[in-house]
Amino acid sequence: MEHLPEKEERKEDLVEKTEIKPQRHQGSFTTGFLAGVLTAFFCVFIFLTGWNIGERRFAKKELQSVEEETESGAEILTDPSTFSMLEEVKNLIESNYLNDVDSELLSAYLFKGIAAGLDDPYANYYTAEELNSVMDSSRGEYTGIGAVIEQDIKSGELTVNEVYAGRPADQAGLQVGDILEQIDDTALEGMSLDAVVALIKGMDGAFTVKVYRPVADEELSFEIECGDVEVPAVTYEMKEEGIGYIQLSEFTEVAVGQFVDAAEMLEDQGMKKLIIDLRDNPGGLLTSVCDILDEVLPEGLLVYTEDKDGNREEYNSDRLRTVYCELAVLVNENSASASEIFAGAIQDHKAGTIIGTTTYGKGIVQKTFPLSDGSAFKMTVEKYYTPLGQDINGNGITPDIIVDNKTENDADSGKEDPVLEKALEVLRGKLAEEAAQTE
Repeated sequence: MEHLPEKEERKEDLVEKTEIKPQRHQGSFTTGFLAGVLTAFFCVFIFLTGWNIGERRFAKKELQSVEEETESGAEILTDPSTFSMLEEVKNLIESNYLNDVDSELLSAYLFKGIAAGLDDPYANYYTAEELNSVMDSSRGEYTGIGAVIEQDIKSGELTVNEVYAGRPADQAGLQVGDILEQIDDTALEGMSLDAVVALIKGMDGAFTVKVYRPVADEELSFEIECGDVEVPAVTYEMKEEGIGYIQLSEFTEVAVGQFVDAAEMLEDQGMKKLIIDLRDNPGGLLTSVCDILDEVLPEGLLVYTEDKDGNREEYNSDRLRTVYCELAVLVNENSASASEIFAGAIQDHKAGTIIGTTTYGKGIVQKTFPLSDGSAFKMTVEKYYTPLGQDINGNGITPDIIVDNKTENDADSGKEDPVLEKALEVLRGKLAEEAAQTE
């Protein structure tokens, strides 16, 4: 018998202890027999009723237990007490707040607060405008003038920090160090960086940019028109003895094509070994790092992810490659996320030597979910692992050769970049070994 609630056990015991026996006085046998049958039916009825009630209560408790176990904590967002508190705060603002309320800003920060409440440092809420900016950044391509502008917090000055070669700002004559003063008839003093960027992107056709150039102590004006800008994520050069060098600053969408172009150019110049520099690379898109790994590794597993339910998704390379030579990969404590996927895959496949210091240790994947009004919510949804199952999150990738780029000994020795020097040394040694084997 299944265990019943305590109250129902007592009822069952009572039924078992209340048999009614026929008396032995004069009367018909039939009367006694019928009385016995009725008593038996009565006892069975009470027993089954008690059993049924107990079963229902037990099942209800089990269902409540399951529901309690499956609660995520997110139900508080739609709990009546939450709406009641929001109503209280709304009334307080309407009755007491001194300034005007920006309803759009208030709404945005309501959802940003939910993201902050997840205790996930990578969770965020994006307004539709912010989402467009984030998507531009992840693609590495946008419409603009092709210049990086920074704003001094104290003075508010807007200074050109970088100009992309061949892009509208460069073609017009804008230079690093120029201080922006005016766009067409709009003076920029007192404007935020976001407002200035929005102003530039919103210009229709050619417009005038007035700047102050400190190095020449003069004011200049330039005619510029916004165009499609591809942010450079790759720089490359041929080092000594046929050793190529590619620096990847971020794994954006456009980085894949830029990497392939750089590798092909180095191949045309006779590349025998390749250094890939991922130092200070914060990561980027999972698809992009897999596409670039596909260019340097043989067919096989590159990385796999697991969600909260243990569902596994694998990312594999095929047989087509751009680079067939041995690699050295440079990393440091700021190499994170996609950079660690890259270094981990190279290490597990024994396709090259990892050199530098232990990486950041971000082994989790975020996903951005679009919402009905054009905004979006981002949060962590998966962990990723190297082909051999290294758990990067909180651990990082430990280099095969540890070299600190900022040691006093290196500074004293006159080495400008000891990590790069070590990579060149390692690959020169590989080339020497191969040359000796062919003799």
